[in-house]
Amino acid sequence: MSRTITLEADVNTVDTATNLTAQGSVAAPSRVLPRNITKITGILAAVSGDGAAEGSGVFFIRLGGTAVRNGEQTLMFACGQTNTVQTGSDAPAMQTGLFKLMDADIAVDPSEVIDVQVEMAGEDLGDTCAVVTLIFG
Repeated sequence: MSRTITLEADVNTVDTATNLTAQGSVAAPSRVLPRNITKITGILAAVSGDGAAEGSGVFFIRLGGTAVRNGEQTLMFACGQTNTVQTGSDAPAMQTGLFKLMDADIAVDPSEVIDVQVEMAGEDLGDTCAVVTLIFG
């Protein structure tokens, strides 16, 4: 039985929550929580981008759906900035370190569907990709 769920998506629009519904080559992985679990105990997350737009921003994880007790949970997990590309040079990539929250205590209902979203706020940082892994206990 899986004790994790990993989801990813391109996050390319500022101030818009983007549903994470893919997993690399798996177009529609299950978002149904494992049986016999009662909480999310850990979260891993990362984001990277092409740096094609100049600006600075932050990234949020939003956890919701019928699986999350007590309403939506929102966490800030990354920030980034990019600079204008000089003529004739390559665009600088934007990447963040791995976000690790290993003592989370988010109550969930087993066998229910969880919605995982990432939102870029602030300024548009170009084309980005985000990934989130939820660890259950």
